[in-house]
Amino acid sequence: MFRVGISGDLLNSRDEPCFGMEPLNLLKHREDIEIYWMDKSIIELDTEMTSKFDAILLNLPKANANCVSDSNCKLKIISRFGVGFDSVDIEAMKKKDIIVTNTPNAVRRPVAVAALTMIFATAGKLLQKDHLVRSGKWNDRTNFMGTGLAQKTLGVIGAGSIGSETIKLSKPFFKNILAYDPFKSEKQLTEIGAIKVDLIELACKSDFIVILCNLDSNTKGMIQSNFFSNMKKSAYIFNLSRGPVINESHLENALQENEIAGAGLDVTEKEPLSTDSKLLKYQNVIITPHALCWTDECFNDIATEAISSILNYIDKKPILNQVNK
Repeated sequence: MFRVGISGDLLNSRDEPCFGMEPLNLLKHREDIEIYWMDKSIIELDTEMTSKFDAILLNLPKANANCVSDSNCKLKIISRFGVGFDSVDIEAMKKKDIIVTNTPNAVRRPVAVAALTMIFATAGKLLQKDHLVRSGKWNDRTNFMGTGLAQKTLGVIGAGSIGSETIKLSKPFFKNILAYDPFKSEKQLTEIGAIKVDLIELACKSDFIVILCNLDSNTKGMIQSNFFSNMKKSAYIFNLSRGPVINESHLENALQENEIAGAGLDVTEKEPLSTDSKLLKYQNVIITPHALCWTDECFNDIATEAISSILNYIDKKPILNQVNK
């Protein structure tokens, strides 16, 4: 019998799968598979779990080298619920011949839409105008003029799957789109409607900046004081990748010194964000709990893609989204 462990943090407050039953039925209808829901409080996988399960559908818990160090480890595949895999020790899994997969196709459109949601909300001063009505200040609306996009420049940091989709969706709204991605050629970026630039040029010329790159040793802390000081004072920056790509203390300083117009963060250096974070005091910062792209459609598609990887392993079919080949 093939045992599949599923992250308990994928259960809602009613102890139901937050992604719905349809994807789960792909596993439940198989007589050769046993499903186990893991404890919601698990922060890291341990050797007991990896010796029990053949596959793990993993959401937030981390998977480091220690969890697969025992000789009785039977884990064969970790299927990440989402596109990021920085919580998994990729090299350690590769050494143990454990396959690691993610779900890039399911999140491409939802995250791109979330990026545009941040941009539209900020450009239109949505939260500020909502507050005007709730606080009885309707007639103050002339002091909260929004920013039009038709003559503005969008800068996209990271033009991979999600970045490319964001560029595609953004083309009708912006005059110019710049992109920074060391792994994409000028020709590749031109073909999707973006102009290839270096990081500082993007900072200097963009009115709205969206971060959509992976987190690795090269991108950790990449957006720091020098980047902010080169941004227009009227520009906004949004992070929908991973929190540590931005040096948060440098962002706080840029906001404090009015070096930039504002920011939108769906991710932060430490999650959950502390309730005493200095970022919470700024009215020109939108912060969401690493969930802006979460919709019923998105989670259904993520679960289906993640579970399909496990089924493909069992059925000896090609693994489409392996990240540690």
